[in-house]
Amino acid sequence: MTQESPKKQAKVVHPEKVMPFIAPGCEGIYDSRMLIDLFNCGSDKMQLNHGTIKPGKGLPGAAHEGHDEVYIVIKGHADLNLAGQHFALHPGSVVFIPGGTFHALTNASATEEFELITVWAGQPAKGANELYDLRKEQWGTTYREV
Repeated sequence: MTQESPKKQAKVVHPEKVMPFIAPGCEGIYDSRMLIDLFNCGSDKMQLNHGTIKPGKGLPGAAHEGHDEVYIVIKGHADLNLAGQHFALHPGSVVFIPGGTFHALTNASATEEFELITVWAGQPAKGANELYDLRKEQWGTTYREV
């Protein structure tokens, strides 16, 4: 059963209190904690996610048609493949990814997790973000507390 979106409300979210979503095939590689979206505070204008890439691991990458995305690095170092160009990311780095642009991340450390916040304007259309769709399908919502 799908959770109804709540009325828009102010909210403080602590990432460590949000249940991580781990997609099949991403065990030991990546976990995702939805912090702000339609289902946990009624925001239809923005979405924030806390992602963690495990040491030495990487994500294959994606391109989200019609949805710009921003990365804000909070911990660790990573290699960003942005449309075939590679960039070194570190805490404080901010990345703008135009909709439809291929992007992939690899944690550059063998010992330290890489953590970032991803920001989307609005809610992704079905099919625009496979991980978001899968979380909604498996949980019936996008947000759970531990």
